[in-house]
Amino acid sequence: MRQPWMRMPRFRARLGILILAAAVALTTSLPIWAVPVPSAAASTPTVVTLGFDDGTVDQFTNGFPILAAHGMHATFFVNTGPILAGDPAHMTWADLHALASAGNEITGHTIDHADLKPLSVAAAEHEVCDDRNTLLAQGFAPESFAYPFGSFDATSETVVHYCGYNSGRGVAGISKSGPFGETIPPADAYATRTPPNPKKATKLSTLESYVRNAETDTQSTDWVQFVFHHVCDKSTGGHCGAYSISLPKLTAFLDFLQGEVTAGRIVVETTAQVIGGPLNPACHWDTDGTGCIPPAP
Repeated sequence: MRQPWMRMPRFRARLGILILAAAVALTTSLPIWAVPVPSAAASTPTVVTLGFDDGTVDQFTNGFPILAAHGMHATFFVNTGPILAGDPAHMTWADLHALASAGNEITGHTIDHADLKPLSVAAAEHEVCDDRNTLLAQGFAPESFAYPFGSFDATSETVVHYCGYNSGRGVAGISKSGPFGETIPPADAYATRTPPNPKKATKLSTLESYVRNAETDTQSTDWVQFVFHHVCDKSTGGHCGAYSISLPKLTAFLDFLQGEVTAGRIVVETTAQVIGGPLNPACHWDTDGTGCIPPAP
């Protein structure tokens, strides 16, 4: 409890002057290297998200071991159509459950990798909502969405929100010349921005530069989302199309990220960890709309 003398205005004013004078004297008496300065490491670290689109099997066989070896988690945006069809080029439910059990996020990307923009609202809701409902039925927690081809408009955003997702991710908007990262929270959670998708020809230094640019940005809440597709192992005859990253390059990039994490400059989080929000129920869009989230009036 405060003592009565501490409420005396003249005493408190004099006490403040004495404290300030002592602080100034201490600071000016110290050598310049000993004067406290704000630490760059004390600022909010850049957030990096590792995203993998489409649910291809090489992401599990080649990418997952590299993630696990570095103690990192990623967000896997999957298409449930090929999985339900048993397509060998895509992961199985068992693969996805293994990823989820290890701490990775399993979430939606439409049933058939459909471009939402030209679809009717009903067709878009089928692709987005039923894809999400299937993931929910499998025991996953789909909270984040990635637009196939990065293609979306205002109607697409409304559909993704209606189906129960807390965010929607594109594939552009961040560049070497700025902006250097998405904000946290994003200005539009259903149109979050990323650097260009890494391709086979993308240099390791280029990937690293997106992180370094965000680290040195004056904005302390930069979020850099990387969007990977195939994880290519040429030694076993793996698919190495344009949108692929080799095992050595992915390993080297995660080595780099691990060093930045250790230095306190970044943290690696899944999309759901960054965005937050509830796990919404299944959306019965085709019957009575139960569980769906209509736009705010």
